[in-house]
Amino acid sequence: MRQPILYISLLVVLVVSGCSFIAKANENDSKQSDETEPMYDIDMKTELVEHNEYHITIHYPQTTNNQLNQTIVDYVNQQKAGFKQASYQNKQSVEASESHELHVDFEMLYQDHRFFVVRFIETMDVGGNEVIQNQTVMNFDKKDGRRLELDELLNNDPEVLDELAALTEEALKEEVSTRYSLPLHVNKGTFEDVALTKEGVRVYLQAEDGTLGYVLVELEEGQDLIRKEFVEALESASDVSELSSSEQKQDREGPVEAVSTDDLGVETGEKRAALTFDDGPHPTWTVDILDLLEKYDAKGSFFMIGKRVSYYPETARMVAEQGHEIGNHTWDHPRLARLNPEEVDEQILAAQDVIKQAAGVETAGLRLPFGEEPPMAYKGDWNTVPWTLYSEEWSEQEPEEIAEEITSQAEDGSVILLHELESRTPEVVELVLEQLTSQGFQFVKVSDLQT
Repeated sequence: MRQPILYISLLVVLVVSGCSFIAKANENDSKQSDETEPMYDIDMKTELVEHNEYHITIHYPQTTNNQLNQTIVDYVNQQKAGFKQASYQNKQSVEASESHELHVDFEMLYQDHRFFVVRFIETMDVGGNEVIQNQTVMNFDKKDGRRLELDELLNNDPEVLDELAALTEEALKEEVSTRYSLPLHVNKGTFEDVALTKEGVRVYLQAEDGTLGYVLVELEEGQDLIRKEFVEALESASDVSELSSSEQKQDREGPVEAVSTDDLGVETGEKRAALTFDDGPHPTWTVDILDLLEKYDAKGSFFMIGKRVSYYPETARMVAEQGHEIGNHTWDHPRLARLNPEEVDEQILAAQDVIKQAAGVETAGLRLPFGEEPPMAYKGDWNTVPWTLYSEEWSEQEPEEIAEEITSQAEDGSVILLHELESRTPEVVELVLEQLTSQGFQFVKVSDLQT
């Protein structure tokens, strides 16, 4: 009798162990399904291209999600290709000397642990009387990094667009009287750009004159139109991140060892030059430049794009704390010639405000994008800062070639222009500092040359 009892006991143990294993597996699966995606720190990328024929300025976000990033990069490349084609075709048909422009900016509309929503504003000037302005809204599901199309956001119902249109029209009647001076219209293209947020669905519209705007269909009113899974995710979202940039952690490894001028065989003299840097700040390359300036006991002048300061305030603060000069390079680097005086004011004042907030300093001067002159229509008080020395072919040259072109032409009072968003710039800076310091140059803030 002992043998059957032994078998039965062994069977019970196996059954209990199996049930326990299944329960734990189910528990683990449940935990995994309940896990939420992390909030993304946003890295702001900026592409600047300057040719005689055209100017391109593009700002866009990047995250730790590779698939999401690639979708945005593909979009950026499409915008550039479309612009270049339109610019080329226009120049073939119309003889014009003015440079064309593509300007793409973005705003983060929403982020929680499930969704990432961004809007791009595209401005294209290829000659003629009209500047073309459009927008593109992208909703991403962070579970897989995919961009969600409209039919994936809404319920599979043939009447869902009609119902959304009715709610949009109703919301629009309230908004037009308070927010928009020109009528926005709901038409067949209305729902190409909608944004899913915790408050509801933002429907982006365009007035007849090209003015962009949006109305909000609140979640409570529109929840029957949105897929149930997404409504539940939005309702459960808590502590939605503020969509400003996260502060950058930039730990210095230790003190920078200063270069002794005695070791360089420095010539005696009173020659002074100013190193100026446009388009920053950059969380890595700006810090590298600062280390080199400290190493050679040099000062620099940094003309910063306001929007980049808003994403990297710690970098801007570091520049100011080390005694360097910060100048204004507008909010997001457009060609000011195509803007009206109020828009020019906004570009300059917004950059001044964010620089003061981040770095605690008033901007010392203004440098305009693409080296333009102040627009004739603008009546403000300008303190524009030009340059005298610049490597025209810098985008196609090696660091040694750029440095050689600069150092061979440098003279007392030179204002040298370099670009902060180029990975080669720190290497150029080191070569220029080493060679010109040995020739007796002192590097000062550009305002010190003007006094």
